[in-house]
Amino acid sequence: MAADPVEEAAERLYGLPFEDFIAERDATAKALRKEGEKEAAAEVAKLPKPSQVAWVANQLGRAGADDFLAAGDAVREAQLGGGGREALREATAAQRAAVEELLKQAGELRKLSRDLKDRLRALLLAVAGDEDVRAAFEAGRLVDEPEPGGAWPSGAFVAPPKQSKRRSAPAKPEKRESAAARRKREDKERKAAERARKEAERKREEAERRKLERRLAVAREEADAAKQRLDMAREAYERATHEVARIEEQLT
Repeated sequence: MAADPVEEAAERLYGLPFEDFIAERDATAKALRKEGEKEAAAEVAKLPKPSQVAWVANQLGRAGADDFLAAGDAVREAQLGGGGREALREATAAQRAAVEELLKQAGELRKLSRDLKDRLRALLLAVAGDEDVRAAFEAGRLVDEPEPGGAWPSGAFVAPPKQSKRRSAPAKPEKRESAAARRKREDKERKAAERARKEAERKREEAERRKLERRLAVAREEADAAKQRLDMAREAYERATHEVARIEEQLT
């Protein structure tokens, strides 16, 4: 058995396909009971199944979402005064673009309705505001979604270990960032935000163009149908006119 069977079970279960969670959780708890791990079995049996939205977010977090997390960091730094209003505007635009990219990836994982997609967007934006939730997102341990006001309900995630395998090495002393390094970093972040803004603008323009092209196709179809009706009406008029002339000729 692993040193911590509950942790091992949680790590595996929250990475499984959404539909398999309950059956696998119960089977794992049963196996632990057979091995005499009664307390661990009880804890595993209580692991909550994630909502559809939380499950999708878990898979995104487990796959790695570095651009999204970096964008969240940039927003927080800008909110604390690192660069002024323009920096905050750029960082927010970059974060929105990163969220939309994750939503696109989410559609490849699971078919989501518009409501579920909106809820996933709200969840991703809320992740950046809480370090514990962010850690749960990275570890793929979310089980619930933020409430309408943005607050997270109790039990919204299963906390990952404080020291993950990736962070087990002793922390190195933090180096003080020089002014030149800070300017270089801020310039890099501004450029990244500008690229994200331009990409978002390009996607909006493409979407608008596709919408106009669809409207044009519909209008052309309607115009063709109207022309056909007009041609048929003209033919009917000519037939009726000829019939009137023929009857009048017979009457004279």
